[in-house]
Amino acid sequence: MATVRMGDISADVLQITSTIKIPKWPPKSNFPGDILKYMKKNATEKQAFKLMKTNKYFIREKCPFIYFGDNVSLTQDFVRQTFFPSNEINYRIEGLPNNLGISGKLNVQHENRLSQFISKCVICDLKDLIFTYNWRKVEKISYDDFKVLTSSGRLEMLDLGKTIVTSNTGEIIPYESLLDHTPALRYLYLEYNPYLEFSQKFIDKICASNLEVLGVYKLPENFEREALLANLAKGKPNLRVLLYFK
Repeated sequence: MATVRMGDISADVLQITSTIKIPKWPPKSNFPGDILKYMKKNATEKQAFKLMKTNKYFIREKCPFIYFGDNVSLTQDFVRQTFFPSNEINYRIEGLPNNLGISGKLNVQHENRLSQFISKCVICDLKDLIFTYNWRKVEKISYDDFKVLTSSGRLEMLDLGKTIVTSNTGEIIPYESLLDHTPALRYLYLEYNPYLEFSQKFIDKICASNLEVLGVYKLPENFEREALLANLAKGKPNLRVLLYFK
């Protein structure tokens, strides 16, 4: 198994957790106490994390996940931790444990191992999610994976590029549905995709959101920019819109 560099726990977190008293006995429940004890003892890492959020009884004395880092890249062959430009560590995904916690930024440079990597993550608390890197582009990811990556609801920057998000049946998920999972989003960058429209629902959701910057790249010359800009200016006059044409 790969050795994963641990992150330091801040003094604030230690102070908060030191005040938590873990009950020795199961809480009153419709389930028998023996079942609750079994759940606490035998839960997987992901199950344990969900249980801990429901009741203090399920809190473990040892943290159930390994903090993997706040600047992670997923390449075609490796999962890369970056601590600063001259300090990077590459891991084979097969060697990583199944109880990782990631936060900060995730740069998905290739989609072939995304689902496998997500299956190893107990916590995804991302602020930046990027699907473009130099000339590399991620063509498609699943809706289920997208929902896990944005599950904390704290994502502030999404660079989707030309990536499309699809359901289990292959249906393309519209942009407005993706915004339902990013309530804290401030920066959204897209590459023009003829298969996805900037629908009125999408524009309405942008206008009702906390978005500060919308960037759209590789627009065709015949794109009706005036109509889009007029709609956005009417509903969200302070939004900064960046349009780049081919």
